[in-house]
Amino acid sequence: MRIVMQHVMNAMARAWLDAADDLGIRVIHPFSFTTKSGIAGTTRGVFLPDFGSPAGALLLCRFDSEELHRLAEDTDFFESALNPQSYEPYRRDLYIETLNDWGWFGAPSCQPAWFTGAHWGHGGAA
Repeated sequence: MRIVMQHVMNAMARAWLDAADDLGIRVIHPFSFTTKSGIAGTTRGVFLPDFGSPAGALLLCRFDSEELHRLAEDTDFFESALNPQSYEPYRRDLYIETLNDWGWFGAPSCQPAWFTGAHWGHGGAA
């Protein structure tokens, strides 16, 4: 399910929104969050509520400020820095491998059929 608010889209967000359409996952762009200290931030990247940790995965992008990266460290989100050369544009097999690595944390009844839980090292919930 693709959730897009009025915003200028970048290549990273476009790739993840393509993944949402193809893989049947929830991807939110842009995404606003509040740190544990109560400071608000909005990423030009994306948020995956069902992957990476019980709190979801926050994927900041190269267009986000260093300050926003520091703010993200004060959250419970799983974070990952993805190489644009590998993840832009969307590549189905790579995204599936990556999401399997990060683990599914959404409702068991909503787990995608392609999800196997095979991981490279993050060790998310399988």
